[in-house]
Amino acid sequence: MKAPGVRAKKKGTRLGRGAAVQVVCYPRPKTKAALVEASRKVRQALSSFMIRASLEKAAMLHRCEITDLIPQAELRQYLREK
Repeated sequence: MKAPGVRAKKKGTRLGRGAAVQVVCYPRPKTKAALVEASRKVRQALSSFMIRASLEKAAMLHRCEITDLIPQAELRQYLREK
């Protein structure tokens, strides 16, 4: 059975600075509460917290550093605190 929607693409049209891309996920209530609590503890927006965690996992799978996957300037945007 095919999942609904369009598959994610590695490349697409460029977005202007500050333009949002919607990534949809539906965590269960307890999962969402755990993520929100953790992001608040490190004083990060939930979206930045989730992206950073995903980048760490991707780097681990590629056996490299996060900075090998994305530019340092882009990574800094996800490290900013509230």
